[in-house]
Amino acid sequence: MKYMILLLVLGVFLPMILGLFRSLFRNPSKKATPVIEYAQRKGYRLLNPSASQIPGSSVFEMLKNPALRNLVDASSDVADIDGLDHASGGWLAFTSNLRSKEVTIFNCSTVGSINANSRPIPHKVAKINAQGLPRFSLGKNSIVSTIQDVVGKMVGEPKLAIDVDQRLYPDFSAHYWIRGSDAAAVSAFLSPEKLRFIETAKLPGILSTNANYLVYFEDGTLRTEPDFDSFIATVEKVIAAIL
Repeated sequence: MKYMILLLVLGVFLPMILGLFRSLFRNPSKKATPVIEYAQRKGYRLLNPSASQIPGSSVFEMLKNPALRNLVDASSDVADIDGLDHASGGWLAFTSNLRSKEVTIFNCSTVGSINANSRPIPHKVAKINAQGLPRFSLGKNSIVSTIQDVVGKMVGEPKLAIDVDQRLYPDFSAHYWIRGSDAAAVSAFLSPEKLRFIETAKLPGILSTNANYLVYFEDGTLRTEPDFDSFIATVEKVIAAIL
């Protein structure tokens, strides 16, 4: 009996212990270095300048380095954005000036709100300094967005969906949703030209606002230079069309 208990304990805790050792001895600089080198090559500013000390450092050197403590997480001030409300890991970020707007680019991950035990969902994010915009979220129709609408109705949440005239914007109405608490303000901001841009650009991600930012984010991770270049090109188009 005691051997069965021992096997059970080992079966539960051994994978956790091995995972901890893998995380300790896996060099995080391999993940950070491409982002840091890309930002430096393009002349962008690291949100945490001390992160430039990471390339070539071992995990133990990083832990001992006082400059790498208390790093700012770029996702911390977009926690009120629907879809990024449990985000973390945005400390490896850089800031650039795109079309006269300050933009912070970073990767982060969230825990799914529908299933809290699911694996973290990676996101590539651009937060664009833009104060005073009406609060809204806009994205492509999906199973997740449909479930959220159904659950909202079941628990009696106020209706936040904003309807768009299907006769004027058939493609938009068929493929995108808009949510916001002030339908009049959001409809006034999202002019016909902006809706047509979204129709033709076929944005794969979500546009959302809070008190300080227009945020655009997509599922996935920015790893290589083409990844960053493509995402930044999309963000520039969003700024030109929406702001």
